Amino acid sequence: MPELGGRLYSLFDKENQQELLFANPILQFANLSILNAWFSGGIEWNMGQYGHTFGTCAPVHIAKLIDETGNEFIRIYDYERTRNFYWAIDCHLPTGAKNLRVHVRIINDRAEMTPMYWWTNIAVRETPKARVFGSTDEVIFVDQGFAGYGTGKLPYLPTVPDVDLSFPQNFPFANEYFFQNPKSISSPWESILYEDGQVFYERSTAALRYKKMFCWGNHIGGRGWQEFLSDASSADFSPYLELQAGLAPTQLHGYQMAGNSTISFTQFFGSFTKIENQKLLDSKWSDAQQQISNQIEKAVPTDLFDSENLRFEKLATKEPAELLFQGSGWGLLEQLRRQRSGEGIPSGFRFKSSDNAQIGEWIELLESGNFPEFEVSNTPTSWMVQKEWISLLENSRQNWLSALHIGNYYFEIGQSEAAIEQWKKSLDYSPSPWALRNLAIAQREAGNMLPALELYEEAISKFATNLHDAFYEEYLQLLITAERDEQLWKIYTETFANRVPSERVDLAAAKAALQLGHYQFLEQIFTRTFAQIREGESTLVAIWFEYQAILEGQRLGVVVDDQIRVQVKQSTRPPKNIDFRMIEG
Repeated sequence: MPELGGRLYSLFDKENQQELLFANPILQFANLSILNAWFSGGIEWNMGQYGHTFGTCAPVHIAKLIDETGNEFIRIYDYERTRNFYWAIDCHLPTGAKNLRVHVRIINDRAEMTPMYWWTNIAVRETPKARVFGSTDEVIFVDQGFAGYGTGKLPYLPTVPDVDLSFPQNFPFANEYFFQNPKSISSPWESILYEDGQVFYERSTAALRYKKMFCWGNHIGGRGWQEFLSDASSADFSPYLELQAGLAPTQLHGYQMAGNSTISFTQFFGSFTKIENQKLLDSKWSDAQQQISNQIEKAVPTDLFDSENLRFEKLATKEPAELLFQGSGWGLLEQLRRQRSGEGIPSGFRFKSSDNAQIGEWIELLESGNFPEFEVSNTPTSWMVQKEWISLLENSRQNWLSALHIGNYYFEIGQSEAAIEQWKKSLDYSPSPWALRNLAIAQREAGNMLPALELYEEAISKFATNLHDAFYEEYLQLLITAERDEQLWKIYTETFANRVPSERVDLAAAKAALQLGHYQFLEQIFTRTFAQIREGESTLVAIWFEYQAILEGQRLGVVVDDQIRVQVKQSTRPPKNIDFRMIEG
């Protein structure tokens, strides 16, 4: 899916006529990635930043290449401009192969270190008795309240005491654990065994030695997430879980990648079915693990795995023969910048000319030495914090937009005073809502609530008709923090009387409505479905429980207290459409 981050949507077993992944029958986007939109299913590639990558729904480059034996393979690749590294995913399916072979190359060809993060997320079907195995029983687990981590050995963990957690359906709530393979395991693996004896597996080279199981559990919120992210009425719908593989112990870990270095690894994805495996669902986990390990070794012999990895490494620098899909223009822009300074890009990458409007202004800066200026009422087309571009901006003719970009760069690297100075210069050139907003953020981060509110209010008073709802989302959240519910409600009712606000604006208004007693508004909110609820977010459910407590207090003629709140939580259940809790509580 080149338009959507290069997601591998389907992996189909032709011999058994069986889909091996959870191939979502619909594309339902939700606010689960760094840049909001994310969807479930298939195999996704997460890099650079913690969490589901911001490029989940961004176009990437796809090229077709030919290996030394004449087999075609596909390269998915791009330039990651927030961390300034290149990445490529070569997908090989040689004639006769019964598994997909993926070779990943990550290149930091700059002198500076860069933060690094990688997780391959594989969505597979979850069935009532499906069982998960890994090449080690040592795991890091997440506790029920997501308050911390612990270490343990499968299949029993303190998370759900005395319950075999190699069966994901035994989790009453959404949870995960991370396999901590020792360095001595040269090709770690993970797998899921189904009731019919089918085994789906992922095996990798040692660099990708950390594996993970994530499941939504049997909590109503987790089930609600699965149904929301897919189409529960579809014949193709099934619950799913994720098998994952990463470079660091958990998804909250990262590390610094050295300058002028490359990370590469190979993954095999495949499946086989053995009827006799059905008995492994009832076997001791360690005994079953050993048998699964032997079967994976037979399906992917170590000698084959090692030789293929070496072969893929040699092919990784081969130049793309045919570009099948053109992604964003950022790789081309970096290529042009480097050409101007006598530098090149790594071998194996090909970026064609692009009419992408996002890079036009930066090309003009390269060619003319000056950054173009336009009306402050227009939304800037793109942002840039790469230091090489900032030096070009600082040497160009200054205007409100160039100063805004320079300020952003200094704020990103932690130099707040320099950033504030540049944003004030931007205002001197021409007042804009962007500079006012950024100054408000700087004040907010410094703990100066009143100046932050005043700057937002100045932006709104001067530019209200042209402001994106994102301004209001931030401003209203700040009003909630400052406990200015009446002011929030007034702005909400006046500003959005003739236009439909974003969901996040409505959610902020719901908090104020609860405090001010606008219960009819709340009852309407409770009937809606919100696509922008984040994973584990319980804001709306908390409002619903408090509202129910208020109603119960009114019925009893008493003031709401904690006893009533506990009683309501125990005796009522929120509407399914708003209940996206990951755990009970």
